[in-house]
Amino acid sequence: MRLLRPAGRGMRGGRRLLGAVVVVTVLLAACSSGGSPEREDPLIRPGLGDFTFKGYAPLGDRPVRVWYDAPADPSTAQILIVMHGMGRNAEGYRAAWHEYVEPNNVLVLVPEFSEEFYPGEMYSVGNMVDGDGDLQPEAKWSFHVVEALFDFVVREMGSRTRDYALFGHSAGAQFVHRFVEFMPAHRARIAVAANAGWYTTLDNSVPFPYGLDGAPSQQSVPKRALASNLVVMLGADDIETESDSLRRDSQADAQGRNRLDRGMNFYQTSRTVAARESIEFRWRLAVLPGVAHSHHDVAPLAAPLLLTNAR
Repeated sequence: MRLLRPAGRGMRGGRRLLGAVVVVTVLLAACSSGGSPEREDPLIRPGLGDFTFKGYAPLGDRPVRVWYDAPADPSTAQILIVMHGMGRNAEGYRAAWHEYVEPNNVLVLVPEFSEEFYPGEMYSVGNMVDGDGDLQPEAKWSFHVVEALFDFVVREMGSRTRDYALFGHSAGAQFVHRFVEFMPAHRARIAVAANAGWYTTLDNSVPFPYGLDGAPSQQSVPKRALASNLVVMLGADDIETESDSLRRDSQADAQGRNRLDRGMNFYQTSRTVAARESIEFRWRLAVLPGVAHSHHDVAPLAAPLLLTNAR
């Protein structure tokens, strides 16, 4: 509503009075709401929704769309962050998790790393390398987006949650295991990497990104990574060798001919490193009988590991 300005000098006192009334009204409104006006339209509401997140400044020009599934009171919910595959179908991943989180007071967040801003494998390697394969400054790593998103959502909801569960399938599993390796201060209480296509192994003799030779913080990666609560989850029937989505080159094939073999090799190599270096080893291996390369088949088996008091 537009207010017309009173005319003439005789109205100065009226303007002062009007200004005083406006100030008093605003102060009374603030006091009645505990000192700050309530947000009429909260960003995260019960049910399904989405929002655009630009809250990590070094990658603020590469926004992610976040698809969420929120319970009746999101402020008291545990948080599950789900990383999609190379198909970038974040909305579909959210739908696949609905029936498993609905009875467990869980807020699901699925950030969509679009092909436009994170083309090709820049997504699955956490934006650690650019399109030419050159290392990016750490501030440009998209792993930081996950941590910044968690902080943003906790503030937005007034939540007291201090950690989250992290899940990724296929390309999302590539993101998740590298997140565990290269983000030492992460708040993920548990991470599940399911059916990754290839890995960054904890082998100093193998060139990065297939191994640690030339990787950032090369020497400190194994100790901090192996102490994280990571589950390497593999479909026992994920043994296809000719899939267009399966990376095939000499370095990837050295890890195995299919996703099952590569995952087993990754886990066993990591276990050997931990034993040789006397490093705490908290990783677990889960091989799922009858499961191939299917996010829908993996989700119900991952849910009890990821969610506290899962029903």
